[in-house]
Amino acid sequence: MSGLLDRYLLFRIREQQDPEAFARLYDRYVQAIYRFVYLKLPSKQDSEDITSEVFLKCWNFLQEHRDVREIRALLYKIARNAIADWYRERSGWPDRSLAVTFRFEDTSSEIEAVSDSGRGRELLEARAELALLMGKLERLKDEYRDVLSLRLIDGLPFSVIAEIMEKTPGHARVLYHRAKKALDQLNAS
Repeated sequence: MSGLLDRYLLFRIREQQDPEAFARLYDRYVQAIYRFVYLKLPSKQDSEDITSEVFLKCWNFLQEHRDVREIRALLYKIARNAIADWYRERSGWPDRSLAVTFRFEDTSSEIEAVSDSGRGRELLEARAELALLMGKLERLKDEYRDVLSLRLIDGLPFSVIAEIMEKTPGHARVLYHRAKKALDQLNAS
């Protein structure tokens, strides 16, 4: 059903330059794209900026190209490229592993607000576990992080992951299993 809706919305965007159709696509995918970007950038503000840029670039791309079949794959490709550009422009950025520290700063007000309701400790423990996992993910190769994020967090099928990563579906599947094995080895150490 969602594939059919995406194709219909794509048709309306390409043929009629329909901003309402694009707004529906935006609503469908903004959270997933933001989550994908947020896991790779050091701050909430940078993640929001890049997410906005992704959708703007997507709109412009769709105005010029008629051969898009999978909007989800296009959005993730644009996001990957935007993230790479962001890091390329900031080649002096100290270390991507600092992203976890910045994320705690982004959420400190959340923790304070929830602590009044008695859930502050629970949220803090969850954030600490996430930081530990993020630290381990940072030690993996970029393509391993990407394939794990796309499969486990976003729940994408291997066919879409393959298109996003410009690999064959079989290679995407192998990459995923290698990434899981590498993460398991990090967890064991």
